[in-house]
Amino acid sequence: MKKLVYRLFLALVFILRKLPTSLRRAFFRGLAKIAYLLSSKTNRIIEANLNLVFDGKNENFEKLNKNEIEEIKKYSYFNMLLWAQSLIENLDITDEELKKNITIENQEIIEKLKNEKKAIIFISAHYGNMDMAGTYMNRMIMHTHQVMRQSNFEEIDDFIIKAREACGSKVILRNGAVKKLVKALMKKEAVSLIIDQNINSKDGTEVEFLGKKAYQSSTSSLLSRKFDAVIVPIGMFNQDDYKYKMKIYPPIYPIKTENEENDIKELSQLQANALSAIIHEDKKQWFWPHKRFKNHYREIYEKNTNNK
Repeated sequence: MKKLVYRLFLALVFILRKLPTSLRRAFFRGLAKIAYLLSSKTNRIIEANLNLVFDGKNENFEKLNKNEIEEIKKYSYFNMLLWAQSLIENLDITDEELKKNITIENQEIIEKLKNEKKAIIFISAHYGNMDMAGTYMNRMIMHTHQVMRQSNFEEIDDFIIKAREACGSKVILRNGAVKKLVKALMKKEAVSLIIDQNINSKDGTEVEFLGKKAYQSSTSSLLSRKFDAVIVPIGMFNQDDYKYKMKIYPPIYPIKTENEENDIKELSQLQANALSAIIHEDKKQWFWPHKRFKNHYREIYEKNTNNK
């Protein structure tokens, strides 16, 4: 059955690659609208997250009205489908098209670190066009070792890996990734991590993220401290007409004192602050369908009078 599904998937990819750009993008926009209408459970998760973060208790998180929440719901599906669309389109995109469609801010930060031969850990969130960010980074700036979470469909994982590696990325599967990341950093090579997923207390550090308590992966903090690696937050912002802006943020330098636990906590919080700031620039572009806060606020994802 899986082989049949995979063959159908490849056939769809083939057809989509052959379609005119306008028709291909119309197909994904239509699919996003259908997903919004049919995904009541996911819509509840999005609304629960938005109501938690934008509860009006903090001046930086003003309460959202119903129309704003619905707009973010709809955009969430557009953005998820945009990742898939870009994965396909980037199989054929040229360097000239990348330069035309993407502007970059503060690239000098990366160039400075490269000249200083620093090991670099790029961090980002499920934000904006992630696949476009990876393509541009690896083809136009520098190659990275990119950690990828495995799905339950090995064949499609293989397709995604091949697509990303065609752009120059070296994909590392999440299971057993640390050893490969260590080898890369020892060679002063760059690695790329997405660190905004929910994680348990055993594998992460408690931080304040978007004004709420959450656990965050401590891998980047541990590696930064051990290998004197500089952490560089990046964001890829969707703009009008399928144009994008990649923004490089001020680097987070390693902290190493005699108190390792405190160092890790401080580094982790600095990264949470950076990602929160990125999301604040355009909140609708973050991945709100994820149960990001379930370790501390599990009740918000349960059906009740406030979250039907």
